[in-house]
Amino acid sequence: MIKRSLGARLFRVLISPFMLDHSSEMVSVVKTVYAPDGKQRIRFLRTDGGIFGFQEEGFNDKLLDMVWQPLSKEPPEEFASLDAAIASAKAKVLWVPLVLH
Repeated sequence: MIKRSLGARLFRVLISPFMLDHSSEMVSVVKTVYAPDGKQRIRFLRTDGGIFGFQEEGFNDKLLDMVWQPLSKEPPEEFASLDAAIASAKAKVLWVPLVLH
């Protein structure tokens, strides 16, 4: 068993929100859109392997938190293109068609 340093473990925890399936593949945020009230957002993601997805997040505005948190505990669905991920987000999240025309 490989024992990771504290720094490596902290790095993995910090980047985990950017991982589609929490594997070792890096994920980039391609596009971010915000709900009209500013309290929710959708991040469209792309893996190094060319797989796309999106993650809906809500802003936790408690004084000691003040952080964006995923609204689902399920891993994001995977799509072959950004357009497919955007179409799915428009179909599943009520406010997305209002901000993405």
